Amino acid sequence: MGTVVTVMNMKGGVGKTTVTMHLGGMIALYSIGDKERSVLLIDYDPQFNLTQAFIPDRIYFQLEKARKTTLSILLDDDTDIDPYHLQVPGNMSPPKVRELSYKLYDRLDIIPSTLDLMYLALGQPEKRIKPFEERFDKFIAQCREHYDLILIDCHPAGSLFTKTALTNSDHVLIPVAPQRYAIRGIGLMLQFIEAKKLGASPVPHILFNMTAGNEISAEEKEIRNNPKFGGKCLRSTLKKYKVFSDPLEGNGFVWETHSKSRWSREAFDNIESVTKEFLSKI
Repeated sequence: MGTVVTVMNMKGGVGKTTVTMHLGGMIALYSIGDKERSVLLIDYDPQFNLTQAFIPDRIYFQLEKARKTTLSILLDDDTDIDPYHLQVPGNMSPPKVRELSYKLYDRLDIIPSTLDLMYLALGQPEKRIKPFEERFDKFIAQCREHYDLILIDCHPAGSLFTKTALTNSDHVLIPVAPQRYAIRGIGLMLQFIEAKKLGASPVPHILFNMTAGNEISAEEKEIRNNPKFGGKCLRSTLKKYKVFSDPLEGNGFVWETHSKSRWSREAFDNIESVTKEFLSKI
């Protein structure tokens, strides 16, 4: 059975998509720990940045037209969506994962997102979201049978996406950037994870992202020294290398460019170190 990890933080601008894409790629493409793993990336964010990093526009528009996006996990018919009134799906059986997934590399697949997912982002009464939760639960159960690891890049807000992702996760990876109010974002995230209403208890892990060299920021020190948060922090940090943001600009991934410069090689070694520790935690 595969392991499910949601990557999110209630505070935006922390690099969750950058973290998701590089962890997914490194785990799928390299036999870290002498083990091959199949990985599924689920872009569960209406901004669909993870999708744009991997899939060319021409192919993406074909997939969206064929309704091969995360919206189809929740809805069969998206032709008449009312953003202020959820249309409850009539069919409680989601599509097969092989019908929605798009192959990126030999052991790395993705289910792309769509801006139309935003129609479901508004808060709704509990009774109305139950059918969506049921469909998502069934879909993730399928995914566990086909993949070793499922990484969910989740919309950073308290919404239908948050609840369905966290309820189905074994672990939650919380990227944190050295920014003001970083500790508040973690606190809010842990409140959601620990809420009794969630009905699940995924294990939280904190990853410091976009750190500057060997310097430790005041924000990182504060969080590591916090009795509630410190024990959840990964020792490794993801440093601020330009190559990590290159895929979002169409300039290639670190595993494609690491032989081209010293900086790219250092970045590759950095993400490899983070990946090894991450795998040891899950």
